[in-house]
Amino acid sequence: MADYSTYDKSELLKVITRLEKELKTKKYGLVWDSEKEPEQVVLDCENNLPILKRIKTKEIKTDDNEDNILIEGDNYHALTVLNYTHKEKIDVIYIDPPYNTGQKDFIYNDRYIDSEHSYKHSKWLSFMEKRLNLAKNLLTKDGVIFASIDDNEYPRLIMLFEKLFGEKNVKTIAVKMSEPTGVKMSHIINNGGIAKLKEYIVLAKPSGINNIYLDKIPKEKWDDEYKTLIVNATEDNINFIKKIRDNENRTNQDILRCDEILSSFETISLSNYFKENNVSKKEDKENFQYENAYRIFRTVATTGSAKNIADEKKDSINGNFFCIKTPRNKLYFMLANYNEEQSQPRIKILFADDYLTQHPGDFWSDIKTTGLDNEGNVDFKNGKKPIKLIERLIKSIKKDKMTVLDFFAGSGTTGEVVLKLQEDRDINFILCTTNDDKESICSNATYPRLKYSIEKYGGNLQYFKTDFVKKTKNRDQVKINLTKKCTEMLCVKENIFNIKKEEKDYKIFTSNKNDKFLCIYYNFIEDTLYDFIEDIKALNGKKIVYVFSIDNDVNKTLFSGIRNLTVESIPQNILNIYKQLVKMNIPLKTNVIFTDYNKAKTKIFIDKDKDDGARVLRVVLEKLIQKISQNNSINILNTKGKEEKATVLNDKLYNQNIFTQIDWEENKTFLTIGNNASHGDYDDYELKQVEKFYRHIQTLLNSYDV
Repeated sequence: MADYSTYDKSELLKVITRLEKELKTKKYGLVWDSEKEPEQVVLDCENNLPILKRIKTKEIKTDDNEDNILIEGDNYHALTVLNYTHKEKIDVIYIDPPYNTGQKDFIYNDRYIDSEHSYKHSKWLSFMEKRLNLAKNLLTKDGVIFASIDDNEYPRLIMLFEKLFGEKNVKTIAVKMSEPTGVKMSHIINNGGIAKLKEYIVLAKPSGINNIYLDKIPKEKWDDEYKTLIVNATEDNINFIKKIRDNENRTNQDILRCDEILSSFETISLSNYFKENNVSKKEDKENFQYENAYRIFRTVATTGSAKNIADEKKDSINGNFFCIKTPRNKLYFMLANYNEEQSQPRIKILFADDYLTQHPGDFWSDIKTTGLDNEGNVDFKNGKKPIKLIERLIKSIKKDKMTVLDFFAGSGTTGEVVLKLQEDRDINFILCTTNDDKESICSNATYPRLKYSIEKYGGNLQYFKTDFVKKTKNRDQVKINLTKKCTEMLCVKENIFNIKKEEKDYKIFTSNKNDKFLCIYYNFIEDTLYDFIEDIKALNGKKIVYVFSIDNDVNKTLFSGIRNLTVESIPQNILNIYKQLVKMNIPLKTNVIFTDYNKAKTKIFIDKDKDDGARVLRVVLEKLIQKISQNNSINILNTKGKEEKATVLNDKLYNQNIFTQIDWEENKTFLTIGNNASHGDYDDYELKQVEKFYRHIQTLLNSYDV
């Protein structure tokens, strides 16, 4: 290590600057070229406003429950719309994104990415990050996202999840997908290699990895510790005493009844039972064990207070078994015939049927992702995800009412699972998938499978396509155009689709149960507003009202006296969200930075105009700080959707070890000079400082690869 004891201050500052730059460039984490080829579907949102167009002919209605949603189109555009309609409303997201194997499974800008593509991983990461940024906004506070992936992109997906959701909030589950047998396995054995037997589920829960309750699964084989059979017990009797055991509100009378039943039990070892009944085949023995698991048991050691209570009670028992209640109000079944002098006698009874299952943990060996041709009644070349897998994931979230989103819907497995679960809980889905590929996935797989599943389980479906309203320089006209086209978005937002009344200036929709109403007024001239209000007054139920307003202001007093009503103006809230998403996912164009930077050069070094030069450089520095923030996944908007102050972004970049201390401090100094110039405080700086300001920006441009 170098000896810095003889260095003066300026030499030490140079060393610190060099080390900080090395730390910045060698920062642990994901780094990729996100702008090598921007994605066109993302750039589309710069000049267009995504909307939904309802396809009424594909609507399916079977009952009065809430409708499910299928959106045909690019999922980036669909997710943009959902950021308005379903922000913080999605409980579970499941996705099966392209695995990027290089075998025509991942399309970027209308071209398949093959295995030899130089930017194969960078394009996939850019594609995924932008969609996950949008999806993250949709999750409820305790929502969870699950993503299937294989070895091709697992390392990058896990790091991307950790970047977006926090390392402590991310978990991986391995899923066994095939057996190590067959022709393929023989080839690997003969030629040397490692067989692919598993895939992964990467999950993220921003509130922490908790409250995920996976159903237990059957054990692969019988546990031979369960080897004693109760010969004279009925299943009803054993279920009865278990019900008492599990009920913490049990009475003393319940315990006496439990003792009465237990004391009557007689036992025999399984081995003797099989001998006496000539059961010799392994298969017959296993069948008997599983069929009679309710009356087969094992014993385990008991110590402490439970043993002390048993010691006191056992002498008063006439029979082979009894029960005890512990200080913590637990009820245990005990073996009466034991030596109380032993410190740890095996006397506590465990019934086999209570322990035939186990928690699946983070390796699921009981689910195969192959051999699914018959599921869903549709063919799907890209590979279906098994119903069993998606069902386990969704059922792990215990909520009475749930909305599930899948924006890589593929064959529609997620939709079928949700429809299947509707019988037991209040649950609905939103699926997004494309129809532009050669397979026409939405038309040939997703929609037919959902139609088949609704015929099988019941349910309702609304079908939409993504569309656009083009931006123009006339902002008021854009608002008018968007209001005319946003009806379907509002229907999706409120899950209300049935037209009740349609006039020139307004529409009223009703829910399937006729207990909620969506009321939309389109005309800013207000000619028929009072007719609209009178129609609203006649409605019985919750009334959700949207009123067009150029200035985003609605006179809510017009609706006073109407109960159970909410009023919101349109379309400004939609525009605000879209603006935020453009700022978040579409990189700032560097040509503006360099144009102004060159303009400042002329002002400062040729015209010797320190004041105009400083004003222009202030704008350049602010945009440059925004650009560096975007390149490092720092949101340049605040919680209100406004552009964050450059000073705040400067602090964030420093706190995340992106800016060096010297760059951070000089940014503060030069932002102050720029502000002084903008406010006419011309005496607070000199031309030499503005020249240094210019050179500082040149350093930032070089150091941060802008």
